[in-house]
Formats: sequence, C-alpha cells, structure tokens
Amino acid sequence: MALYLYKLHLNLADRGVRRDLGNAYEMHRSLSRAFVDQDQTTVHSFLWRMEVTPADATPTLLIQSAKEAQWGALAPGWLLEWQERSWDPEAAFRPGLRVVFRLRANPTVTRVPNELKQEGQSARGRRKRLGLWSEEDQLQWLQRQAQRVGLATVEAAVSQSDRLRCRKRGATITMASAQFDGRAVIADPGALVAAVCNGIGHGRMLGHGLLSLAPLRT
Repeated sequence: MALYLYKLHLNLADRGVRRDLGNAYEMHRSLSRAFVDQDQTTVHSFLWRMEVTPADATPTLLIQSAKEAQWGALAPGWLLEWQERSWDPEAAFRPGLRVVFRLRANPTVTRVPNELKQEGQSARGRRKRLGLWSEEDQLQWLQRQAQRVGLATVEAAVSQSDRLRCRKRGATITMASAQFDGRAVIADPGALVAAVCNGIGHGRMLGHGLLSLAPLRT
C-alpha cells in the first residue's frame, strides 16, 4: 500500500498562514482543501505534524496520505514550496528491523476523575478521557502504545511537551501534546503498518498521531 509523504514550507508573510499557525483546527481546514474529492463533498483522510523549527526559520509541515494531494487548491501564496515522495510501509517493515521514530501525540488515559471518586458517585458513565501531563506518565503511555502497534525494545524521550489550545466553532479545545523521539525494534510489521496508515491516539485532526520511522543506521 503506497503512501504519499509531503514536506511543506509555509509562507510566513501570508496572513492565512499566520492565522493557521495559531490555531491547529484552522490549519487542518486549510490543508483539507488539498484532499477534497472531485464531488467537493468528501475529504480524504490525512495525517499531519508541525515540525519544530527555530523561530526565524520557515514553518515546516509533514503530511502523509493515501491520496495524492492537490496543493494548487490552497490559497495563493500559502505555500512557498514542497517536496514529495511515496513509500510502501508493507515493503519497508520486517521483524527485527531497528528503527528511529518520531511521534507527536495526545497522551491520555480514561478513568473516573478524582473529584467524582471523592463524591462517591457511581463510576458508570462517569469515565472521562484525561490528558497526561508528567513526563513519566507520557513515557508510560508511549510504551503501552508501542506494544499495541508492534514495536519492541523502545527507548524514547519526550523532546517537547506543552498544552495545546485552539478554537473550533467557537469552543476552546485544550489537550496534552507531547513529541516523542526514540528508537525501537519492529516486532509485528502488520500492526505497525496499520498504525502508520491510521495514526496513533486522539487529536489527529489537530496535528497529532503521525508516526514517522526510518531504519536505524549504525
């Protein structure tokens, strides 16, 4: 299964780009224009991640999709340039292959909030998805996800962690956001292919869930 991988360099002088950089929901809306079907009603799924760059550097995005993007559909002046390549994770992954990876994700856990426990309320229907904020909790979350998606012997660090806020249709969304960089060994190529294609965790529309991997060169 071939996937398209794009590296986009954004035009910081463009007003729309500056708006989108301040709101992940608006960024997704802008990018979606490149993945609208010919009927103008279906938006094909894609994953994206803002790459961390120096303050004076050109803002850079990574995009992955099963459908070829039509970047000409974006507003004129929004993009400076882009690079494109295709790859097949099914052909690239094999058991025992050592890889380096990067993942920006929304680490969460589903449990009954402490305030409801203290009030003695029934747990039925009271479980909520809660963000994980400490580095220790985030790394434990990563280990659980890695086992689920077919990665073993995971060594990773939280290279960036913050509180993402954006507005969606007048409502404010707040979520935990962490970037993980590390290395691992492929244990289950099939599970890993599915994770790469579909993304990991929640918040995928807001620039989370894209798992990037490359063979570890020694």
